[in-house]
Amino acid sequence: MKIIDTEKIPIDSEYEKGFDIRFGVNDATCGAKKIVTGRTFLAPGGKNDPHYHANSEAVMYIMRGRIRVTAGTGDRKAEYVVGPGSFIYVPPGEVHGIVNDSDSEPADWIFMYPGVPNKEAAGTIIL
Repeated sequence: MKIIDTEKIPIDSEYEKGFDIRFGVNDATCGAKKIVTGRTFLAPGGKNDPHYHANSEAVMYIMRGRIRVTAGTGDRKAEYVVGPGSFIYVPPGEVHGIVNDSDSEPADWIFMYPGVPNKEAAGTIIL
């Protein structure tokens, strides 16, 4: 077993620009072989670029704030507004992006990439 204190994890603000991400569980932090889990912080008005994960599903659990999630492309594009207590599931290869439309409330969520040991293996492609 390994206990990982979120406050002691360095912030990665380069992986998905616009997000402050703390990767808590992966091969580097605890030897995980088939799961990546972390916490994302998004400032009011913040957003990331549309992207997809070629090699992994993505799951998010919203803990604070309300975010607008865009999924799909073209005629298959949809938008959802979700808040605390909501799960989001994104299949591999599905384009998605997130915006915090609030002027004052930050958002944060826990995310997971199952089946891969680290963020690089998830095959994230920024569009």
